[in-house]
Amino acid sequence: MTSRTEELATSVSENLAKLQDYLKANNLPDLSIEDDVPLQFQFEPDFASPRDAAIIARRELLALLSAVSRFNIASSFPDGHDTATYDELAERCRLPEPEVRRIVRALLPSYIFQEKGNGIVAHTAASKKLARNHLMSALRFTDAMQKWPGSEEPNQTGYNLANGTEDHAFAHMAKFPGRSERFAAAMALFSKGPGNSPKWLLENYPWGHIGCETIVDVGGSSGEYSIPIAQAYPDLKCIVQELPEVITKASPTLPSDLKERVSFMAHDFFTEQPVKGANVYLLRWVLHDWSDKYAIRILRALVPALESGSKIVLHEHILPEPGEAPTLQERTLRIFDTGMRELTNGKAREVRDWEALLASADPCFKIEKIGTPRGSDLGIIEVEWKS
Repeated sequence: MTSRTEELATSVSENLAKLQDYLKANNLPDLSIEDDVPLQFQFEPDFASPRDAAIIARRELLALLSAVSRFNIASSFPDGHDTATYDELAERCRLPEPEVRRIVRALLPSYIFQEKGNGIVAHTAASKKLARNHLMSALRFTDAMQKWPGSEEPNQTGYNLANGTEDHAFAHMAKFPGRSERFAAAMALFSKGPGNSPKWLLENYPWGHIGCETIVDVGGSSGEYSIPIAQAYPDLKCIVQELPEVITKASPTLPSDLKERVSFMAHDFFTEQPVKGANVYLLRWVLHDWSDKYAIRILRALVPALESGSKIVLHEHILPEPGEAPTLQERTLRIFDTGMRELTNGKAREVRDWEALLASADPCFKIEKIGTPRGSDLGIIEVEWKS
């Protein structure tokens, strides 16, 4: 039996072949976005109408999704149920039944909701995601920009508007049993992708030249990076700093043979760094959660502990300049960047952004090297404190 994925792939292939045949038959150039390529094929009747219809349909779909988000239609099903009548939905989201019905039925062809007959609406995988607010923050992204222009506050985002809360996204998630755990699980799964493997940091930073020194893993979660570093370099000691609730869960999972060299310490990275004179302070995937205003605070909190020559290693996304990376990779990184804007007003940063951020935090932060190893999703920014 042919899967839906295979059907879609076949459809794409067949339609691209038809388009290519059309271009050749009419002596038209291949598809391109370059300015000097003639665009007359865009206005040919055989292709203009489908193209325009697709654009209009996409805009209409976004408008409908925005309505679902704004009126909480997807999350208005009775508790514990995946089905509801239009009357039940209307009562819960406080809209007239005809308005709810027209919005939901307009989304049925896009596989968002389904109707079982007799006016019974059922969830689909897509509408369940809407109900869990995975997409609502994106739909309220521009609303947040208009409401709080230029804001760097973590509680003035699309997430806040979508969820009707003044709490920071992570604080808000913590109020709902299971939500923080699901988010953490999703991030853990993302982090375990090949491009996020600890091996890239292990193989592309000279840990072996440090000697018998201490690494402070600031915001190091449960030690996903400190543990492999300690296993690979027996002379190194690692201190993993995290919030108390994280440490409580992480400490018992530490391999017994590392307990003499890997330890956990409760610490809020917005407060002064308590471990003075460590050789390396590692911040792995920390600063992307925060706007420049708060990332600067995190960096400045390190300063009282630093000595001339101290190293700060940032392991983060480094956004490429347009055209520097394969299109799919660049698209993924840019979507991640806007996703952080929607969630916390955080950001992924280009080279110039990293340079500006560190200079703003303190002129004594000097970038020694910056780049992304081939095969890695995260870049390595080697910084030295030069007082």
